Amino acid sequence: MKISVVIPAYNASANIAKAIASCLQQTMQPHEIIVVDDASTDNTCDVVAQFKNVKLLRQSTNLGPSAARNRGINEATGDVIAFLDSDDTWLPEKLAAIHAIFSKQTAIVYLGHPYVLSAEQSTSKTNNVNALSYTSVLLKNPYQPSCLAIRKSMPLRFDESYRYCEDHELSIRVAYQYQVHWLHDAYTILGRPQLSTGGASGNVWKMRKGELRLYSSIYKHNIILLPLIPLLWLYSMGKMLHRLILK
Repeated sequence: MKISVVIPAYNASANIAKAIASCLQQTMQPHEIIVVDDASTDNTCDVVAQFKNVKLLRQSTNLGPSAARNRGINEATGDVIAFLDSDDTWLPEKLAAIHAIFSKQTAIVYLGHPYVLSAEQSTSKTNNVNALSYTSVLLKNPYQPSCLAIRKSMPLRFDESYRYCEDHELSIRVAYQYQVHWLHDAYTILGRPQLSTGGASGNVWKMRKGELRLYSSIYKHNIILLPLIPLLWLYSMGKMLHRLILK
């Protein structure tokens, strides 16, 4: 089984080399590394070009991370796609761990795991994997993109109209139509905390609008979910207010 790595990048010249290096330092080497440059205006492409074994794809216009990841999936030749954001890195055993899981548990199509903010926070590995319910993923998305791997044969893709919460939107669709799984071991080091300034997740109101939008779409999964939408809106806004009060 082959694992392809897909890295969307936009103006990532300061961090992309470190992200790629963490892929090359894996105990089990990836089948390929694909960087999708989303029309950067800095020298991201020049930095990536220094890595001779990395495939660089260039978007002519900035289309957002969903489109970049989808293009990477379409171009990939591996059986499993592991995503990594350009400002994050992986621990060296990441690909070996998910390779073992996808090889042994062929029913798994969507696998995530926790992250840490430094290598020192990494703990001993348990190799425990379990399925998550649709409801639990709907209420709280655990799937940070740099911690996500999918089987390429799984036909669902990121909704390219989303620039925020695109990972949550895909996760609930997969959870409803298939099943999503969770590995309880952390293999990703985030370059910055979630919702901190500087990243896509840092714009709290745009993130909240993305969540409200995806909650509004759940009737497409099943029409009986329609009455839940107003409650989910209140839940989402309540989370934002709680966060603002804690500040």
